[in-house]
Amino acid sequence: MWAFCWHSLFREYGWQFFRRIVWPHPVKTAKAVRASGALDYTGDRTAVGAADSEQTFGGARSLVGVGFCLKPLDPPCPSGRFNHDCRFLETLPRSEADEIPAACRSCAIREIGTLALRAGAAVYVMTSAQDILLDVFAPALNESRFTSGLFTLCRYSLRPFAVGLLAGGVRGWMFPFEKGDCRDYPTWLRADRGTKEERTELKPSNRTAIREFLRAAAQKPAAASGFEKRGHVLFPLPAESEAK
Repeated sequence: MWAFCWHSLFREYGWQFFRRIVWPHPVKTAKAVRASGALDYTGDRTAVGAADSEQTFGGARSLVGVGFCLKPLDPPCPSGRFNHDCRFLETLPRSEADEIPAACRSCAIREIGTLALRAGAAVYVMTSAQDILLDVFAPALNESRFTSGLFTLCRYSLRPFAVGLLAGGVRGWMFPFEKGDCRDYPTWLRADRGTKEERTELKPSNRTAIREFLRAAAQKPAAASGFEKRGHVLFPLPAESEAK
């Protein structure tokens, strides 16, 4: 954690975090740092804030964040890799007759994003730390745009990511990657700039847990019919019955 903070002081992300989070909200940040140190990062998932029940997840201010490094490599993701795009999710709803592209069939982002839609939650393909700061942490802190979330990320990022969530008042669940993830700062920095040759993978039991988690949060009747991209985030569109 402290090594990450030290290195970040010399990067734009570190200065932006200080300017947008630490400087205007020093007490909240200090409490977030302290609370993050008390979390258990050794299990299959880490609960952040008041994230003690799946029943608190779902709806307009819930967010599902998935790492871009989950995107397939062979065949390659049709949306490209180091970006916030997912062509499959952005073209929902799809006809049952539409064939799922080969690259998308085993893609965790497609599966998780589709289930998130049923829960009425927004979806965010995470790339750089600075984008996460501007798209998630700052809006959560300043506008309460997001109040609950589920995130997949590398173990190296868990502690600093938890600080951002806690400072922003977001209760959440963090699921670490099992394979292909960053384990040190140099590797993390390359990935943060878009150089990530490995495809990350979730532990099968964690992928199952995420699937069950989102299914439990699914809203009936369906709260959304598809996504609308605002900035870098996919927000659920109201179902036709609600839009009328």
